[in-house]
Amino acid sequence: MLSKTTEYALRAVVYIAMGNADGHKVGIKEIAKELDLPVHFIGKILQDLVRKNVFSSAKGPGGGFYMHRPANDISILEIVRTIDGLEAFKRCGMGMKQCSDKHPCPLHNDIKAYRDHLLKVFSTKTIQDLVDSIKTGKYFITNVHDEV
Repeated sequence: MLSKTTEYALRAVVYIAMGNADGHKVGIKEIAKELDLPVHFIGKILQDLVRKNVFSSAKGPGGGFYMHRPANDISILEIVRTIDGLEAFKRCGMGMKQCSDKHPCPLHNDIKAYRDHLLKVFSTKTIQDLVDSIKTGKYFITNVHDEV
């Protein structure tokens, strides 16, 4: 449902928020390495998010990306909307142009229920919620290196 760009953006924003909780700015190379993301692609994504005021960046020694507002003020939906827009929450699951509540496709009600639920989750969960869940040790955003 989410584009690769939005998936990468969500992971990176959560990682930046986690780093900021420890009091430091996070560099692009660290983000790309820790999240196993292509450095040039994630760099473009993050600069776009800085331009759109989701978080900030500072250049030079000690620079990097940082949250200029609380992570609990940024919903998942804000990231999704900023990167992909909300068209995915309106599109017909079968690609029909005229699909609607009044003229539904055979999957309309099932897909609408799924989309509505996902929209509610994305609207209510914040970046801080994701950070907090990772801190429990039950969830992760970095690659897991299983020991053999």
